[in-house]
Amino acid sequence: MKMQGLMQMSNLGQFTHGNDAYRYTNEIKADFSTNTWYLGPHPKVIQLLQAEIDCVANYPQLHGESLTEQLADNWHVSSDQIVLCNGTAEAIYLIAQAYQKASSRIVTPTFSEYEHACQIFEHHISYCGAGFIAESMNTPEGLMWLCNPNNPTGQVFGRDVLLSIIKQNPQTLFVIDEAYADFCMEEVTLSAYIGKYKNLLILKSMTKNYCLPGLRLGYVMGHQSVVQKIALYRPPWSVNSLALKAGEFSLKNPLISEDSLLQYLSLSRELMLELNTIDQVEVQGSSTGFFLLKTPMKAAELKHLLVEKYGLLIRDASNFRTLSEYHIRVASLTRASNALLVNAFNEIFA
Repeated sequence: MKMQGLMQMSNLGQFTHGNDAYRYTNEIKADFSTNTWYLGPHPKVIQLLQAEIDCVANYPQLHGESLTEQLADNWHVSSDQIVLCNGTAEAIYLIAQAYQKASSRIVTPTFSEYEHACQIFEHHISYCGAGFIAESMNTPEGLMWLCNPNNPTGQVFGRDVLLSIIKQNPQTLFVIDEAYADFCMEEVTLSAYIGKYKNLLILKSMTKNYCLPGLRLGYVMGHQSVVQKIALYRPPWSVNSLALKAGEFSLKNPLISEDSLLQYLSLSRELMLELNTIDQVEVQGSSTGFFLLKTPMKAAELKHLLVEKYGLLIRDASNFRTLSEYHIRVASLTRASNALLVNAFNEIFA
């Protein structure tokens, strides 16, 4: 058992992510590796942070009480049904810690931190494909982790199907990551059911839809009894003062409207179609602005070539469980930036 734990820990380094331009000395002209809002943060957020920089001389609120209250009002829940975190990544680890040594089933391929967190806290992990959600109404005791829309596939799980499974399986705690819920036209969020089902936890990000990845801001919503169990493991001052101020502003000033989302998804579909016309490049459909594709070149080699020769950054998706060493993930940018990627692919795979 001890040896198994050591083996698991030795494999933790395999979990890597996109938006890793800091690893390169080359100028990055366009970053397709990160699936945050493609136009960047609200300009006034930057101005706000500059104006409020003196706040770093003082401790932030112990648990981000003011933003928690605003979020509670926004979602029509009580503040004790929300735990504010240093990004949804922290939330994932808090949940895994609160239920350490539990059984966890992970719907793959998906965000690697679910598995990472469960390994650290000695969960008994099993895996299933996305088809399990559509086909099965019986889930095992323990936790079920899924991302909706899913990262990296951009696949959306129907809200009615999920609700039906949640209702019929009270023995399973469903941890549903809705970090990308604002990146698709489908209504996927289960926020209206917070508190109604004790076996439902929702992860929300303010990193993706407000493009604030450097500030780390996210939260968990769920039934009071479950949320407060998770809150026991949250350290004090988890969310810094600048992140709190940016979060309070952003909640009142959303970046993504229906029109801007339609424009973004249109750009994404154009990019998918253009890449799919290139010989030996296989594009997987997506309901969001990011998608998977498979090329004849190994992902690590293609990523290196694109950075070195073209100044373009993609996400090597080969470390997602069930994907191959030839898979990459791309998030659409502006039409001009997308053209750089299409031109590079045409040169490489001509």
